[in-house]
Amino acid sequence: MKLKLTSQLLLIDLVLQLLPIAYFAFSSPSFADNGLNGPLIQAAFYLFIIWKVSGGNNLARYLFLAYTLVIFLPLSVMFLMHGSSIGMILLVLVQLGIKAYCLYQLFFTSTKLEFTKVDDESEFPKF
Repeated sequence: MKLKLTSQLLLIDLVLQLLPIAYFAFSSPSFADNGLNGPLIQAAFYLFIIWKVSGGNNLARYLFLAYTLVIFLPLSVMFLMHGSSIGMILLVLVQLGIKAYCLYQLFFTSTKLEFTKVDDESEFPKF
């Protein structure tokens, strides 16, 4: 149950992450032509992580940790340092809170992700 809630929170986080990108793409045609590929690739990678988390893949924990530390945190700090509107700052802070909660759920709670075990038994007899 906690895993499903975590993956739903990550989907909400992905939508919040795509809102400013959609706004900039709508308001600036040059951004839509030149700068949209990077955020879309990042969103696709994040969607892949969410898919793996919801499936219970153990590697997904470390992919999400790497994504948060290597991609999201530096971009968020750079974004906050440049001083934007209050709404955008609140949006980034909400995303940071969601990511911190999901990291806590994935690493520090009793719900540990485990690899799916395959039984050795098959429907065919062994000779």
